[in-house]
Amino acid sequence: MAEKQRFLFGRGEKLADKVKYRSGFGESEPVYDLAFQKRRFQEHLSNISDQLEQIPDEKLANGNAVIGITLHPKYLSRSAFPSLLLNELGLRLLGSRSTKIKPAKGKGSDETDGALSTFLFVSAKRKTIQSLGDKISQITESSDILEDFLKLENATLPGRNEKMAGEFSSAPEPVEVVLHFDSIKDMDWEDSFVEFASRVNVDLGISSSYQSRGLLFIPATGSKSSVEQLADFSFIRMVRPMPKIRMIEQPELVRAMNFNGSATIPNQDSLADSYRVAVFDGGLPDNHPFGRWVNYIEPPSGAKIGNPVNHYTNHGALVTSALLFGHVQPGQLDRPYASVDHYRVLGDGIRSSSLYDVLTYVDEVLSQSNYPIISFSIGPYEVAGDDITAWTAMLDDHLGSGNCLAGVAVGNDGEKPWPQSRIQVPSDSVNALSIGAADCTTEGWKRAPYSSIGPGRNPGMVKPDIVAFGGVKTNAFHFVSPQLNIVENYGTSFATPYAMRIASGLKSYLGSSLTPTAIRALMVHSASRNQHPIEEVGWGMLGELTDIITCQDGEIKVLYQGRLEPGKVLRAPIPLPEQQLEGNVSISATFCYTCSTDPHTPGDYTRAGLDISFRPHKDNFSKTQARIEKTGQGKIDLAFPDTASFFKNQEFASEAELRTDGHKWDTMRKNSLTKRGASLKNPVFDIHYVAREPGISNSPQGAEKIHFALVVTVLSKKTPDLYEQVQQKYINTLVPIEPQIDVPVQIRN
Repeated sequence: MAEKQRFLFGRGEKLADKVKYRSGFGESEPVYDLAFQKRRFQEHLSNISDQLEQIPDEKLANGNAVIGITLHPKYLSRSAFPSLLLNELGLRLLGSRSTKIKPAKGKGSDETDGALSTFLFVSAKRKTIQSLGDKISQITESSDILEDFLKLENATLPGRNEKMAGEFSSAPEPVEVVLHFDSIKDMDWEDSFVEFASRVNVDLGISSSYQSRGLLFIPATGSKSSVEQLADFSFIRMVRPMPKIRMIEQPELVRAMNFNGSATIPNQDSLADSYRVAVFDGGLPDNHPFGRWVNYIEPPSGAKIGNPVNHYTNHGALVTSALLFGHVQPGQLDRPYASVDHYRVLGDGIRSSSLYDVLTYVDEVLSQSNYPIISFSIGPYEVAGDDITAWTAMLDDHLGSGNCLAGVAVGNDGEKPWPQSRIQVPSDSVNALSIGAADCTTEGWKRAPYSSIGPGRNPGMVKPDIVAFGGVKTNAFHFVSPQLNIVENYGTSFATPYAMRIASGLKSYLGSSLTPTAIRALMVHSASRNQHPIEEVGWGMLGELTDIITCQDGEIKVLYQGRLEPGKVLRAPIPLPEQQLEGNVSISATFCYTCSTDPHTPGDYTRAGLDISFRPHKDNFSKTQARIEKTGQGKIDLAFPDTASFFKNQEFASEAELRTDGHKWDTMRKNSLTKRGASLKNPVFDIHYVAREPGISNSPQGAEKIHFALVVTVLSKKTPDLYEQVQQKYINTLVPIEPQIDVPVQIRN
C-alpha cells in the first residue's frame, strides 16, 4: 500500500441522477379456462359452506369467519395479486403465508414436490362466504374479475390442526397465541375473544401482548385440550408452545476459564461522546471494572425481570468486555470506541413464561430511546421458520426507519441436526445484522462448529449476514474479568458484540458521514467468504476496520447513501478514470436498505424491493438492436444502453429461486464480477425502488422513502494509481471520508 492511507470516497450519491422507468413485462396467459375454474370452485365453496354451518357463533370473530385461498404458483409477483376479486367478493385480506402446492395444471404440476405459492387468509361474515358460490357462478368472459378468478388454485376452511404448531402438554403450560388482528378494525370482538379463551380454560396475558402490523402476539397458559378448543376461534392464526430465553437453555456458555495474564484498562474516556451503544443482556456484577464507559441500567420493578443472577451478570460482563475492548491480550488495552448503556433484561424472575416480559421491556426501551447501534446476544430459544415471531416483528418494527443498526447473535446450535441447527430468532430480522462465529481471525478461518447456520427466510435467505471471531475451545475469545485478569470463553454471544465494536469504530472514526445503513453495508461489503458455503458464513468473515475504510493500490471504494423515492429510478455512476483501464477489472457492489415489514404476510414480508440494472458500457446497444430486428418493434433509446447480469447468479438457497422475483425483496445484495477494461465505459447501476403493500397489486400511494447505502469497489491491478486518477477526475464531487480522530486504528491483536 502507498505510504499515505487512501480512505474510501464518500458522497457517491452526488454523482447520481434520476432517470425514467422502463418496464419490460408483458401480459400473461391464464392457466385455466373459466368453465374448468367454475366447476372446481363451486365444489370448494360448497364444502366450506357446509363446514361453516357447524360452527357456533362464539367461535366467529363478531360473526366473521376466515377461509384460505391459494393462488396458482404462476402468480407470485405483487402485480398478480387478485385485489379486484377480493374487493368485489367482499373479502378482507388478513394475511398470507408461503406454501408449496402441486396445481392441476401449469407451473409445478409436473414436479414431485410442486411449486411455491401463496396462501391468503381472508375473512367475511358467515353469510357472505356462504354466498360466494352464487357470485362465482355469475362470472363471465367479460367480467372485470375474470382475470383474478383464473389465478386461484384452491379454497379451504383452516382447521385447528393447521393452527397448532409443536407438541403440547396435557397439563397447563406457557403457550404463544397469534391472532389476525387490526387495532382499529377488530376492537369490536376483542372482549368476546377474551371471554371465549376463559371458557376453554386458556389464561391470556393481554397486558404483555405485542401488536405488530396485522398480528397480535399474546402470551398465554393452557393445556393441550384447552388450546385445541381455542384454535377453533376463527381469527386464530397459530398457537404454539412458548419458546424459552436462549441463555437459560445453555448456562454452560457463560462459564469463563482462567487465563494466565492480566490487562491494563485505559484511563481515558471513549473516543466518541456523541452517541452511546445499547447492550441488552444479563447485567453486570457489582465489581465490574467498566464504570468509566458503561452506564448500567437496572430494570424497573414492573418489568418482572427480578433480581440479578450471577451467571447472567457474568455473561453480561463478558459481552460488555467484547464490545469495549474486543479480543484482549495481556498489557495495555485500547481506548473504547464508544460508551455503553447496558440494560439488564435477565434475572431470577425469568421463567419459561417470561419471554414476553423481556420482549415488552426491550420494546419499551427502544421506543423511548434513539441508539444508532445496539447489540443482542439473547433472544428466544427458537429456530427461524416460515412464520414471523413476535421478537422478529418487534425488532424489524424498530429498525425499519434506518436510524439504528442492531447486531443479533444467530445462536449456538450449529452442531445439532437440521433444523435445530438453523439460525435462531430474532436473527432472521431483515433489518438487522445477524452475526455468526468464526474459529479464528487469521487466514484459514472457518465457521465455529457451534455457530448456527442458514438459510433465513424469504426474503432474507442469506443469514447469518456475516461471521466474526467468537472463539472455540482450543482458541477461545479473551475478556477482561472484574479482577482485570484475562478469562476466556466462546460463542456467538461474543462474536456479536465484537462485530458491533467494529460498527462503533466506524461511527466513532467517521462520525456523521455514515448512517447506520451505510455502516451495515460497509461491514457486509468487507466480508470475505473464502469459498465457505453461504448458508454457514453468509457473506463472509468481517474485515478489519482499516481494511473497511481504506483502499489498496489499484483500488477505489465509493460509498453512496441517502433515501430512495418509491417508483423512481436512481442512476448511480461507477467512477472510473478518463483513460480506459487495461486488462481485467473487478467490480464489487453491496446494496443495503431498511424498510417497513408485514409480519402477517411473511412471504411478502418487506414493503420495499430494488430492481437493479447494471449497464457497463454507454455505447453498447447490440441486445436492443437484435430485439428490434427480431420483433420489428421499438427503437434505440440512447439513455438506456444494454444491461449485463450482476446479481442474478448469486448463491441463494433453493426456496428463493422458486420465486420469480425473490431476491428483489432482500434488504441486502452483494456480488462481484470481472470484466475487461475495454468493456467498461461510464458504467452505471440503475436502482428502481419498488414499493408494495399487502392486498394491493399496484404500487401503494404514499409509500415511504427508504434509507439505502451502496458500496462499490473497483480493482484494476494494472492501474496502481487508480485512486489518484479517480480523485483528480471527481475532485469537486467525491470526497475521501477521513477519520475525525487522529488515533491509531487497531482492533485485532
